[in-house]
Amino acid sequence: MDKESRRAIRKHARAWMIIHDLRILDIQRELGMNNPVMISETFAGKKNNTAVLNLLREKGCPVEYLALPERMIEGAV
Repeated sequence: MDKESRRAIRKHARAWMIIHDLRILDIQRELGMNNPVMISETFAGKKNNTAVLNLLREKGCPVEYLALPERMIEGAV
């Protein structure tokens, strides 16, 4: 995925989070993570933390707003 595509996905995901009053800190606490960097990198499409992506999908974030890895795309839409 190129840089522009990741940027567009990140903007949509961040907008979705704002609309749904969800912060990275909320995700961090819910998943029991010590560091929010993995969450931010997952939103940026640089990392693919399955726990973060699954939680966002469970909360209703549209899959097209997430930079899902190939292994998670099948059956996601």
